[in-house]
Amino acid sequence: MDSIAPSLDSRIDGAIARLTIDNPARRNAMSLAMWQELGDVLGALAEDPDVRVLVLRGAGEKSFCAGNDISEFATLRNTPEQRQAYDRVTARAYAALEGFPRPTIARVTGFCIGGGLELAQLCDLQIAADTALFAVTPAKLGIGYKLDDVMLLTRNVAAKHAKELLFTGRRFPAEDALRWGLINRIVPEAELDAVVDDYAREIAANAPLSVATAKVTVGEAVKEAAARDLELCDRMVRDCDTSQDRLEGQAAFAEKRPPDFQGR
Repeated sequence: MDSIAPSLDSRIDGAIARLTIDNPARRNAMSLAMWQELGDVLGALAEDPDVRVLVLRGAGEKSFCAGNDISEFATLRNTPEQRQAYDRVTARAYAALEGFPRPTIARVTGFCIGGGLELAQLCDLQIAADTALFAVTPAKLGIGYKLDDVMLLTRNVAAKHAKELLFTGRRFPAEDALRWGLINRIVPEAELDAVVDDYAREIAANAPLSVATAKVTVGEAVKEAAARDLELCDRMVRDCDTSQDRLEGQAAFAEKRPPDFQGR
């Protein structure tokens, strides 16, 4: 997947969208142009009704994503105005990934650092090779870690582990990431693609309305009670109950055959 210039590679494989961060020369670090492209690509994929799952990965096996391309900072993120403009672009990409309407899976191998770790956290599921390494490194660069970024981290790990990551900037193995709750599963590196594909295919074969409802209701369930959109959750559950897919699921169960869900 090597390319002349760093970019994103987006492909549709049946009901699975496969999005690759393609900058292996810099451990798949994200340039500002790539952050802009990420927001654009995610927006387009979100509008594609045939996409039922998104898999995000890095090119090659040495790195998922090493975060921002720091070599650009001197020219593109040097003044307060530049930093604000840069942050607007990355925030848009983050929002597009976090708000993606179908399940998202981070396929993690090699380095998963800084902004790369944030991308993995913004996915619904994280499946990592046993050789993956995780770090948050602003203390090594003299950079302040924004409150939004800290809040994302502490949604996934306890404060004590967030402090360990942030204070040290150390690279931690996949075993620590699993124990802390940063990732869902560790598999041998040689089996990573097979396991990720199995998860993606299984999710894609399930009833799309039911899966979308699960994603929304889990997101609402972890909010404070006053902030939950109960009407939205109730409406989505009712839509499932009155859908053709519910009838198809019951018929397939009775007939002992795989269901053919259409998302309606």
